Amino acid sequence: MSTSIAPTEEVLTLATVLGAYGIKGWVRLWVNLEDPSALTHLSPLTLHKPSGATAQTARLITIEALQRQGKGYVARLSGVEDRTAAETLKGAEIRLPTAQFPQADDGDFYWRDLEGLQVWCEEGESRLLLGTVQRLLETGANDVLVVTPSDGSIDDRERLIPWLPDEVIKQVDLQERTIAVSWFIDA
Repeated sequence: MSTSIAPTEEVLTLATVLGAYGIKGWVRLWVNLEDPSALTHLSPLTLHKPSGATAQTARLITIEALQRQGKGYVARLSGVEDRTAAETLKGAEIRLPTAQFPQADDGDFYWRDLEGLQVWCEEGESRLLLGTVQRLLETGANDVLVVTPSDGSIDDRERLIPWLPDEVIKQVDLQERTIAVSWFIDA
């Protein structure tokens, strides 16, 4: 069954198919969720074939089974019955409309909500624009904001700012699209 998502509907990529696993249609996944088991109960999931595929369609799927395998995950997807079918999915993305994703708790943020926010630092009486959040990195110890220069920023330097609430991250205002930080201003 094929379906299309309205072009204006915002979607999240929850996982990417890395390749086939075994002979019974299982696939290896790169999962972009803190709790990968959520894949088995989120709905409606759509599978988007990789760019360059002959048929650029999306279809509804369910994750019938999900298991940890080494440092990653393997899954059995509905409608994928053998290795040949699984191999054609390499590079495909599993997506979910953002409207279907659970709301973050107070004080918690999804990475997608932080990307593009302006990062401001207070230096004495001044408030200085460091740049905008380009992306986030997961380092193990703590997540890191990658802040790149933008119009009006104090210089053209990229900064890596640790996500340490209260210590470094002082305030996040999604309405104003700003993050206030306590950070070094390098000369």
